[in-house]
Amino acid sequence: MRTLTIGTTPIQLFHPNANRLRWTLSFTPSSIATGNTGLIFVGRGFIPNATVGDANQGDVLNAGASIEEKKQFDGDTLPYKGAIWIVANSASQQVTADEQASGDN
Repeated sequence: MRTLTIGTTPIQLFHPNANRLRWTLSFTPSSIATGNTGLIFVGRGFIPNATVGDANQGDVLNAGASIEEKKQFDGDTLPYKGAIWIVANSASQQVTADEQASGDN
């Protein structure tokens, strides 16, 4: 698991990976990272817009929230295998992220 600081410039959190089995993103609670008062926007296959209500906002996380996608059964379409992008609506938001793929040690 890696800890990242996200700001208002979108970053590609995970590159496309056909072997992806699971990915997680956790927005560190503000009780741990006091500056985490904004929102994180997650785009699967597109760069999200950091505006609530925008058609391209993607999934929105507030401090303490998380997303996890993992393969549940053979033939499951989860997790998303393409590029995953994130952006915050304010500077210096702390998140933790992890990705597992077949063939990882």
